[in-house]
Amino acid sequence: MDTQFLMEIMEINEKLTEAQSEAAMKEIESVVREKQKELTDCVSRAFEQDDFEKAKEILTKMKYFSNIEEKIKLKKIPL
Repeated sequence: MDTQFLMEIMEINEKLTEAQSEAAMKEIESVVREKQKELTDCVSRAFEQDDFEKAKEILTKMKYFSNIEEKIKLKKIPL
C-alpha cells in the first residue's frame, strides 16, 4: 500500500468518527461511493489487460473503502 492512499483512508476514517450530522455522513458516503466507482472502473481495465497484480492491488483498496461503507451503515443505525 502506498502511504498517500493510507493517509486518505485515515482522513476519511477521522472525518467519519467526528461526523455529528446527517449532512456530514452523506458527504463522506458520497466521497466513498465515488472512489469505489473509480476503483471499479480501474479494476475492470486491469482485468481486461490481464494485469492481475494491478487488479489485486485495486481490489485491496476497494476492501478498505468497503470497510468504511460498513462503518457508515453502522453509524447510521441508532442503538
